[in-house]
Amino acid sequence: MDLGPWRKSFEEIIPVPGDKSLTHRAILFSVLATGEMEIGGWLDAADTRASLTFAQALGVKVVEETNSRLVLQSHGIPQEPHDVVGCGNSGTTMRIGAGLAAAVPGMVVLTGDDSLRRRPMKRVAEPLGMLGVPVLTRAGGLPPLAIQGGPHGGGRVTLAVSSAQVKSALLLAGLTAEEAVTVAEPLPSRDHSERLLQAMGARLHGKAPLVTIDPGKLAGIALTIPGDPSSAAFWCALSAILPGRRIIIPSLLFNPTRVGFFRALERMGAQLDWHDEGSLPEAWGSLTVAGASLGPIRLKASDIPAMVDEVPLLALLATQALGTSVIEGAQELRVKECDRISVTTQILRAMGAEVEERSDGWVVNGPVKLRGAQVDAQGDHRMAMLAAVAATVAEGSTYLQGEDSVAVSYPRFFRQYEALARIAR
Repeated sequence: MDLGPWRKSFEEIIPVPGDKSLTHRAILFSVLATGEMEIGGWLDAADTRASLTFAQALGVKVVEETNSRLVLQSHGIPQEPHDVVGCGNSGTTMRIGAGLAAAVPGMVVLTGDDSLRRRPMKRVAEPLGMLGVPVLTRAGGLPPLAIQGGPHGGGRVTLAVSSAQVKSALLLAGLTAEEAVTVAEPLPSRDHSERLLQAMGARLHGKAPLVTIDPGKLAGIALTIPGDPSSAAFWCALSAILPGRRIIIPSLLFNPTRVGFFRALERMGAQLDWHDEGSLPEAWGSLTVAGASLGPIRLKASDIPAMVDEVPLLALLATQALGTSVIEGAQELRVKECDRISVTTQILRAMGAEVEERSDGWVVNGPVKLRGAQVDAQGDHRMAMLAAVAATVAEGSTYLQGEDSVAVSYPRFFRQYEALARIAR
């Protein structure tokens, strides 16, 4: 795909798809809910389709499905699947699904595509085992996963690494445990699961990094999914990276555990205007981002959980900031769809950036004039979109390989990108 530089100023409204994390959870939690789950504004993408396939394999029925609305029906008692369940490229489906499988009276086997089968699952298998849920993996903790559901215990599980997905799996297992389950994390992770579980009738105590759930039942609810901050981050970075650009994102999720990237933009000097519009079950509103001359940033491990998927974008922005930026504590990026620390380094260096790769992040010197180059997203949707943002400020054409990977989270990204490019070139 040929991506040329953008030279003109612009102001545009860019709607983004429904939040992927919330869509996954609304679909998956319906497995343990009684009644109908009405999901407005859901994200219809390859990853969330994997969660829908999983839910259906456990007995959930699709009552209605349109581009903007999904209605699911369940009896709250999951059934044993008739076959192995494929999770595609979705680590969220596999990790959270493993916790749901604890309630299944029988065997659940989860597999995925080549990329997912290389991603570590010991981090969810071992904590579930501590609750008495047997989980088998391949050598090294790799998928497929074989989970034996049924009666299991509760208790306290302490995670070595903060993970919203692993926490979610344990909380779901806690709903059908013999006693309460407490999850302790080193740092607070995203709290979407806690908010949605409470809205569906679960009894939770405390908040991340220490959360307890009592055994109990869920009820289906109606909710509308706000726009995805991780998707919006690419447009906001595209706007912030250069003065004269201004983008408005309507109906955006404002969950405090998801806005770390936008707060980092403010710290670097970008101009952001927040307009709150609602709060149930999650805060949301519109966000305006205007480009400015950027300063450097320093990120520590405690900053990462609120922006983990967006951290590579800050490395890109640092190439255009005046000074040296240091990003550390982001080693989690090495076990995503690809090694995002390594691939981000490859893309930025190919485009002329001064980047020092470290085990847990980068040191980036700026500003540096980027130049067009041939780059490869290596099958990762976030890397494809990062390269597209970088191309807008590079001299000459950028040739991107692997742009089709955006289908897992943002199928319309490049259609919107090209529409904006026609205005900005």
